[in-house]
Amino acid sequence: MITPQAFENISSLLKTHTGIYLNASKKQLVIGRLSKRLRELDIKNYDAYYEACITSSDELQTMINTLTTNETSFFREMHHFEFMKQYILPQAKTSSFRVWSAAASIGAEAYSIAMQLDEWLTPRSLLWEVVGTDINTDVIQNASQGLYDMRFSEQIPHEYLKKYCLKGVGTNHGKFLVGEYLREKVHFLYANLMMPLPKELGKFDVIFLRNMLIYFNEEERKKIVQNVLQLLKPHGYLFLGHAETITQFNLKVRQTRPTIYKNGA
Repeated sequence: MITPQAFENISSLLKTHTGIYLNASKKQLVIGRLSKRLRELDIKNYDAYYEACITSSDELQTMINTLTTNETSFFREMHHFEFMKQYILPQAKTSSFRVWSAAASIGAEAYSIAMQLDEWLTPRSLLWEVVGTDINTDVIQNASQGLYDMRFSEQIPHEYLKKYCLKGVGTNHGKFLVGEYLREKVHFLYANLMMPLPKELGKFDVIFLRNMLIYFNEEERKKIVQNVLQLLKPHGYLFLGHAETITQFNLKVRQTRPTIYKNGA
């Protein structure tokens, strides 16, 4: 069990470093995800584990990774991909079309974007790039490998699966690998969207910021969106999750469809 004070300490520590606050309803999630780590370290209780986190930056990152792992899927919320196909990619003229998967998680979103960009832009000799970022260093490392359980293959259109993915054999039986050609077009980096973002990320034509604002309060959401919009090119597009909106923030973007915003700058 976890004491109320230990839960509050761990929850507050997570919020300080990520902006994500876990309320009391998430107590079982914390226990379920951290109990194995306590056994690995032979730590008897969560109070002692909190002390380990505040005295070790490595353990702090491990705690963040453990509590922020969120599984996503390939081609989630398909209407965004349809919008890109119909309204954005046919108009692309730049030789460096860039898309950012801002909360990349395991990388499924970033590779989905890459498959679509390759289909529509490569035949026109347009260069393109996908960048995926996340605060969880474990999922960033896994995403870079591009290796997934075979159950994810059901989410990928058959023609894309055949063209871009390889079926695992031997020790990788039951998995599939995103092919090297596509992996080289997708780059994964660590980024905390609550903090000023490095200019080295560059500017993007399209930004996917989906299904992560729901974990923050109103003030934090506005801060995150303001940070992200600094990297959106003029007339670029921002995609949000189906349960998210930013119209209340009075930003220099206009809503063109539900969850789709265009930069007016």
